[in-house]
Amino acid sequence: MPDRSEGGIPTRRLIVMRHAQAAPAPFGEMGMHADLERPLTPHGHETAARQGAWLRARHFAPELVLVSPSLRTRQTLDAIGSFYGDQAPDIRYVNTLYDATAETIRDSLYAVPDKINNIMILGHNPGLQGLVLHWAGGHCPPGLENMLIRGFPPASIACFSTDQRWNTATDGEIRLVELSCQ
Repeated sequence: MPDRSEGGIPTRRLIVMRHAQAAPAPFGEMGMHADLERPLTPHGHETAARQGAWLRARHFAPELVLVSPSLRTRQTLDAIGSFYGDQAPDIRYVNTLYDATAETIRDSLYAVPDKINNIMILGHNPGLQGLVLHWAGGHCPPGLENMLIRGFPPASIACFSTDQRWNTATDGEIRLVELSCQ
C-alpha cells in the first residue's frame, strides 16, 4: 500500500540505484560490447544483496523497475533479491539507460503511466549522480550533504518522493528522502 501524504494523495517513491562494483573488461577488449558484458565482482554481489535487504527493511515494493541492459545492472538486480511484499514488479530493460545523461534518465519517467507510484531505476554514472545531485541540490535533508559530496559510488541508492505523478512532477516537486552509499 502506498504511503499517503497529508491530503490523501499517494506519496510516490522512486529509487535511483547505481549498479554494484563490476570487474574491468578483459585485458585488450575495448568498446561498448566489452563494457556491456562486465560482470559484478564478488564484492559487488555482496553489496547489492545488502542493498536489497536495506530496501526490504524500508518496505519498498516497486511496481516498475527500469534497468540498463548491461550485465552488471542485470546482475545487481538479481543480487538484490525479492522486494517487499508478494507482488513482482514489471521489469523493463531500457537501452537508453546505458550511458544515459541525467536528462535521459529523467525523460524515462515521462513515459511512465499515471497509475505507477513506486519505481526503481537501475543504471550507471555519471548520469545517475548528475540526476541525484540535481534533484537534491536545493532540497537536501540535513545530514545527507556529506554523503552527496562523496559522490555516488557503486551500489548507491537515492530515495526520492513526490505527491505528483512521475510523468508530470517538476524537479522542484521531487524530494530526496534518504541515501544509502556503500
